[in-house]
Parts: sequence; structure tokens; C-alpha cells
Amino acid sequence: MLIEEQIAARQERARTAVLNLAATPRGGAYGDYTVKAASGKVYRVALRGPGLFENYCSCPDFAVNTLGTCKHIEALLQRLRQRLGRRFDSQRYRRTRASLSLHYGENLAVRLRLPAQPAPGLQAVAAEYCDAEGLLRRECFPRFARLLEELRKLDATTVVYSDVLDFIDRENELAEEIEEERRQVARLEKGKLPLKGLLQVPLYPYQMRGALFAACRGRVVLADVARDAGTSESTASRALKSC
Repeated sequence: MLIEEQIAARQERARTAVLNLAATPRGGAYGDYTVKAASGKVYRVALRGPGLFENYCSCPDFAVNTLGTCKHIEALLQRLRQRLGRRFDSQRYRRTRASLSLHYGENLAVRLRLPAQPAPGLQAVAAEYCDAEGLLRRECFPRFARLLEELRKLDATTVVYSDVLDFIDRENELAEEIEEERRQVARLEKGKLPLKGLLQVPLYPYQMRGALFAACRGRVVLADVARDAGTSESTASRALKSC
């Protein structure tokens, strides 16, 4: 119910979300748009269909809301329905080139979409790298550069959205850091202290384990739990109970 309410709220805000269209696709309702929002900011909207998770917007809300839509996408859909009426419902986006886009659901994923009539080579690449839904398999993330090379050999017009590149870079960097953490922890367990000599005060093994975790995970939260004298209940636990 909450998801429906959030989508409805964006559909309501869509009525005043877009001031004008700076660029529109040729030959149909679906395609790539550039919209100027009421805030004055300019966003790119890729319109591919009337449903959720079919389209893309470069606005910050679309990137984090996990709804598969935003007020700018809904604004375009409303305008097109008003302008085209029933004709809009009969239109379908015909993909003419391959594309790699980021799927903004509960979990981020990379989706490979093929043209309406893909060549056998493109189908073979999709089968090698992606699952049945066209989502790039996680074990193929380290080979992403090779995937791009193969796609562009087969389809020179392949579209790769910038957020895909950022996502893959982050995921591969994190995977490398986690692997480095495993190597250093293995050394620690063998008595080979990876941080020995770096500090004037020696660390306990659990402190060293925590330092390795913080150094290799990119983003971490350091927290301490305070306990009241004479009780085993932490301040954090009592605070949660009072909420």
C-alpha cells in the first residue's frame, strides 16, 4: 500500500513538475527526452513504455526511491496521454540498438536490452553474460570491459548509461577491497600481523580485525555501546525500546 501511495504522490506532483521539453525524440512518443523541471534543473528521461521500471530519469529521486518511476517520468506520460489520447496506448517502443541500463529496484542491477530483431551474435553475448531476465550476472562484473567490447563490435550504436559505469566501478572496487581484507585476515590468523609497526601502541587482535574491516570496506560506521553501571542493558537498547 505504501508503494502505491508513493507512486500516486509522484503522479500528483507530476502536474507541475516539468516546465518544458528541451529535446524530444523523432518519429514517436517513446525515446529520449531532455526536460527542464520546475526547479530549473535539466534531466534526461528515457521513455520506453507506460509501466514501472521501463523508463529512466537522471533525477536524484529516481535513483533512490526504488519505485521504477518519478514525477518527471509521470509528467511525460501524462502529457503524452493528453496529446495522443488512445493512440498513445497503442504505441510501443521499438528498440533499434542494444543498451545497458541500471535497474533501480530494491536491489540495483545492470540490464542488457537487445534490439527488437537482435543478431545471433548479440543473443549469444546476452546468454553468456546475463540471466533469463536480461540482468548481468554478478560473477560477470569483473568482465564488464570485455562485455562492452563485444557489444560494440556487434552493435556500434550500443547505448551505455553513465550510471551503469559508476555502479560497476563501485561494485568491482568493493569486491577487490573485500578480497584484500580476506587476504590480510588470513595473515592475521596465522600470526602475521599486517599492521605491526604502524602504530606506537600495539592493537589487540580484535582491534586489528576492525581496522582491516574499516580500511577495506570503503564506508563504515564506527559505534560504541555505553552501559549503565549495575545493568547489562545498553543505552542504545533502552533508546530503541523508548521509540
